[in-house]
Amino acid sequence: MLEYIIIFFTGILVGGINGMAGGASVISYPVLLATGMSPVSAAISNALGVTPANFFALIAVRHQMRAYFQEYKKLIYISIAGSTIGALLLLNVPPGVFEKMVPFLLLFASLSFLIKAKPDRGARHGLVEKIGIAGSGLYCGYFGPGQGVMVIAVLARDIRRDPKTLNTAKNLIVGWTSLVSNVIYIFSGLAHWGAVIALLIGASIGGTYGGRYAAKMPVAVYRGLILTVGFGASAWLFTKYY
Repeated sequence: MLEYIIIFFTGILVGGINGMAGGASVISYPVLLATGMSPVSAAISNALGVTPANFFALIAVRHQMRAYFQEYKKLIYISIAGSTIGALLLLNVPPGVFEKMVPFLLLFASLSFLIKAKPDRGARHGLVEKIGIAGSGLYCGYFGPGQGVMVIAVLARDIRRDPKTLNTAKNLIVGWTSLVSNVIYIFSGLAHWGAVIALLIGASIGGTYGGRYAAKMPVAVYRGLILTVGFGASAWLFTKYY
């Protein structure tokens, strides 16, 4: 029972941060691993549990959703295609291979918070953006934590997008991308449903408030928390699997 309470409160934290910026599932993934789940089961349960945060974060801008969807629908479809491939890879790659990759994937997700997007409106901008979103979708389906930060890093290269637009577009793209891959996960038989429900409820609560207060969390606190947990968990996983 205690582990579900911890997962619930972790979900609130993760949902709030995901609603404001993204990438906080770097925190919840190690928590699920610490309960004794296998890396694949933890990745699937984590994805199923944190997805609602992106949609609940959109409640604050729900009246603009149709316009946002029309503007970003091509990127959403591209990301979904990548995520579907990634999810199928996750379920078909031998668990031992995934275990060896997890420390590197989590380290990569943590390092993504150090990415500084440089505005670029060159002739190839559209193609580069589509490739970047496709790559983030593939990553989402195969592992997940840190995808929101990757999406923002790609979208921020268009200098016309302000922080509010970036955050809303990120929640929309990540939300739909995760939703489709989650359908595949549901039928995998590898989800730990008690943990999923605890994380889902917490993330939904956190995501609702995170979307409303997206601009109020100090960037330094947000990045410091993610980097500390991400690097610490990566080091733990390297010692565990190597």
